[in-house]
Amino acid sequence: MRQIVVRPIEVKIQARNRGFAEDKDAAKKLRTEIIMPALREDKPVIINFHGVTSSTQSFVHALLGEPLQKFGESVLNRLEFRSCAPQVRSLVELVVDYSLGGFSTSSTPMEVTTGPKKKKSSETPSVRSHDKATKQQK
Repeated sequence: MRQIVVRPIEVKIQARNRGFAEDKDAAKKLRTEIIMPALREDKPVIINFHGVTSSTQSFVHALLGEPLQKFGESVLNRLEFRSCAPQVRSLVELVVDYSLGGFSTSSTPMEVTTGPKKKKSSETPSVRSHDKATKQQK
């Protein structure tokens, strides 16, 4: 029997001004032309922030808001965030949190993980990352 391997689609975020990603139109184009079609086809998507040191919340929202709202928390199993600087990681976590139902009332911060984990329904969603620098220290 043959095993079907689905290769992830990699989206490389281009920072324009000294590592600052702010172009909402560019984010929207990436979302509508690459991210959403891949997710509709059930393909995994890697969003690579290599070289991006900071961003605006509106850029991250333009990139991720629609997929999170349309597919819900389960889409996080198909999204992987790479090379996130601490400020970018914080924005991704913030956008994930409010896009999936508003700001958490829990004092527990969202955990950045290295892969999917089984969650209790009461846990805060996690953002997968394979960049050791973005893992929270326990």
